[in-house]
Amino acid sequence: MKKIRQYNKYEEYINYQKIKTLDPVRRHKWLNEEWESKINGFKKVFARYSNILQPGTKALCIGARTGQEVVTLKGMDIEATGIDIVAHPPHVVEGDMHDLNFPDNYFDFVFSNVFDHSLNPAKKISEMERVTKTNGHILLQLQVLGVPLGADFGYDEFAEIDIDRVEHDILPLFSKSFCIVNENISKNFAGMNYEVMMKKDLVAVELQEKVGDVTKISVPQEYKKIWDDINLPIQTRKGHTHNIKGKKLDECLNKLSKRAYYLVSIAEHFGAKNIVEVGTAQGWQFYSFAHYAQKNSGKVFSCDIEDVRNKEYKNKYLDSSVFCLGDSNKLAASLKEVNVKIDLFYIDGDHRRKAVLTDVLNLREYQSDNCVWIFDDYDERFGCFGEINMLQRRNNNFQVYRVGDAASGNPNHQVLIVGKL
Repeated sequence: MKKIRQYNKYEEYINYQKIKTLDPVRRHKWLNEEWESKINGFKKVFARYSNILQPGTKALCIGARTGQEVVTLKGMDIEATGIDIVAHPPHVVEGDMHDLNFPDNYFDFVFSNVFDHSLNPAKKISEMERVTKTNGHILLQLQVLGVPLGADFGYDEFAEIDIDRVEHDILPLFSKSFCIVNENISKNFAGMNYEVMMKKDLVAVELQEKVGDVTKISVPQEYKKIWDDINLPIQTRKGHTHNIKGKKLDECLNKLSKRAYYLVSIAEHFGAKNIVEVGTAQGWQFYSFAHYAQKNSGKVFSCDIEDVRNKEYKNKYLDSSVFCLGDSNKLAASLKEVNVKIDLFYIDGDHRRKAVLTDVLNLREYQSDNCVWIFDDYDERFGCFGEINMLQRRNNNFQVYRVGDAASGNPNHQVLIVGKL
C-alpha cells in the first residue's frame, strides 16, 4: 500500500477531500442524473448480503456523500446512518472516518467504498471494528491496483492510497475480525473491483485481548532461551549474508524472537493439546511447542525431510515431542499408529506450488472438531501463496497478520484459519 500525497496538517487533508465533496458539478450529478443509477447499484451490492441485512439491522455507511447507500438500506427497513466530512441532511451527518462519533459495539453492519480516501487506513479500520458489535459485519468495496477496472473507470484523483495486495495491505489491519469474503468482483457502478467482508467474531476479539500483536508480546525467559540456543545464531548469520547489520539487525532479531512464543500463545488460547508441525528445521518452533505441550499433557508431532535439529535439544522433551524423518505423508502414517486427533496444525515446510495443499490433504484426516491451522510464509514470492488463498476461501473464517520481516529483509505474513479444512 502506497501513500499518494503528504500533508503538513490533518486539516489540509480534510480541506482537500472537501474539494470533491463540495464540488457543485459533482453534487448536481449525484443528486440528479446519477441518483437512480447509484440507488440501483447499491441495491445489487446489498442484495448479496440479505441474510445479514435483516429488518431492524443498525447500519453505518462511511463516506456516504449524498446518501444513496443510506436511502437504499432504509428501503430495506434497515436503521441506516451515513457520515461524511460534509453533512447532507437528512441521510448523511458530518463525521470523520478516523474518529467515529459513535459508542463502542453500536452497529450491526458497517459499509464503506471510500477506503482509498483514508489518510490513516489502520486508524479507519480500528474505528470500524470499535463501533461494530460482536458478530457484526464490515463490508469494504475497493479499487485495487492490478485488477482491471476497464477504460471507463480511472482512479480517483482524491484517493490517498494505492492498494496493491488486499491480503497484505488491508486484511492484517483487522485485529478483532475474521475474513469471510475476500475476492475480485466485476467493476460496478462506482468503479469498485474488489470486495472484503469481515465478521467481528468473539473468538477474534478474545484472541486480540489475550494474545495481542506479535510485535508487542512479551516472551518468557524459558522460551527466550530456546530462541537464544537454536535460532539466534542462524538468523544472525542470515542477516549478515543479506548485509543487515547493527541496529537494523538488532531490531529485526528482536521481532523475530517473538514468533515462536506467539504461536505458543495462540495454541494456549485455543486450548490446543496436540500439535502438528510440518518443517522442523533446527527445531526452534518445534521445541517451543514441546515446552508448552509438556506443561499441558500434550504432544507435538513434527516432520522434515532432513534431520538438522539442534543437537543439544534432540534428547529434550522426549515425553512431549515426536520427530518424523520424512514428509507429511509419513507423518500422517505415524499419527494413524497412535490414533490421535490434532488441535493445531502449523505448516512451514515446502513452499513450492502444490506442496502446502499436499500437506493439508495428508493431514486433515486427523483434525479435531475445533482445530486451527496456521500457514507461514503467506507471501507472493512463495509458490504456496495461491494455494493458501484457495484454502482461505474454502474455510471463510481466517485472519492474516504480519509477523515482521525475515532476516533476509523480506516481509513475512502468516494466516490463521479457524475450523476444519
